[in-house]
Amino acid sequence: MRGKEVRGGSVLILSSVIAQAITLVATPILSRIYEPDAFGYLTLVVSVTGMITPAVALRLESALMLPKDSKQASALLFLGLGITAVISVLSGLVLELLFAAGQLQAMAGLAGFSAWVGGITFLSGVFVLLGQFALRVRNYRAVATRNVTQAATTAFAQLGVALISPSAVGLVGGYGAGRLAGVIPLVGSIRRELQRFDRADIRLVMREYRTFPLLFAPAALMNASALALPILFAGLWFDVADAGQWGMAERILAVPLVIVATAVSQVVESRLAFHVRSDSHGSTTYYLRVSLLLLLVSVVIGVAVLFLAPIVVPWLLGEEWAAAGIIMQLLTPMLITRLIASPLSKALVVAKWARVNLVLDASRLVLVLVVIWLCWSWGADVAQLVLVTSLAFAVIYVATWLTGLAAARHLDRGSESRTAGEA
Repeated sequence: MRGKEVRGGSVLILSSVIAQAITLVATPILSRIYEPDAFGYLTLVVSVTGMITPAVALRLESALMLPKDSKQASALLFLGLGITAVISVLSGLVLELLFAAGQLQAMAGLAGFSAWVGGITFLSGVFVLLGQFALRVRNYRAVATRNVTQAATTAFAQLGVALISPSAVGLVGGYGAGRLAGVIPLVGSIRRELQRFDRADIRLVMREYRTFPLLFAPAALMNASALALPILFAGLWFDVADAGQWGMAERILAVPLVIVATAVSQVVESRLAFHVRSDSHGSTTYYLRVSLLLLLVSVVIGVAVLFLAPIVVPWLLGEEWAAAGIIMQLLTPMLITRLIASPLSKALVVAKWARVNLVLDASRLVLVLVVIWLCWSWGADVAQLVLVTSLAFAVIYVATWLTGLAAARHLDRGSESRTAGEA
């Protein structure tokens, strides 16, 4: 079991490294073809879809890891796909109504903005659901292929469209094409694992895992909104190009986040869920061991960003992107704490601490709204907004890590009590 996890984790990390390498190679080319405004519109689309996607399946993707019965897991997947389709359509319709009412006009500057959001949200939901199902059956290779396929398709599509017309539509369309391409390797990989189910199975999983849509989904929505709102505020209140600079900074910082946080979180969730299913111990020890590793990695990455970003970014992307290097420096406190806390927050999901998770995410959203209001009241510039946002998130991520540690200890106590009861 451990050997398979190590190999699977290695494959996931390697695929993430390759995917991010593709993105890094393409970024200096794209930054010299597309204007900051074009990246600004891409950032707005990604931010809006990023707010919706974590809750687009009502968090049933996380529940996919838990059923012991394959029929129940298949029923959950089917239910999640249906919910994803409905929420994606509603998202596009709501945006269209807001545009018709004269709201969010900075977003409306991109042709078909609401359609892009609806389509990419749907593909992202399918992307996550199928990926989680593949991880459930430990098909790490399919998930790794998904990661590389998505990055390669996105880069080639954005570069290909740039040869015809380097507009925001090319960047956004390439991003959507990447999501679509990433789904394809997963479809074939899980088809043989699906089991026939009936309405009784759907009713059973709806009742058994109701805390995910009722509590975890609102928490995920609040968490994603807290991450997206500052950059949306920058694009709507200041300028679309400011959102482009911020988006470029996050695009580069996403390299360590995706390589480390995303890959590690998938393995952590799988390992802790296995502890629950098998009534085994060691969740706390595993949590602390992974925490120490992530701390060492995050400090090294943070120091590198502080000293190198203002020098490397203008040289790599062009002088017009110098502001992105400054923004990267300001985001360092958030980056370090997020690299540690984000992967380990999966302990809350596995422990089914839905209410605790909801409180954390509500606190994060409230704090971000306060930060935005204060910056707006004080007439702060973009740099000040970035710094205050970064510090606020650092505080929340520290609290998230402490709560995750308590959840890991709870898992161990539960395993001990169940083992004692069987004895």
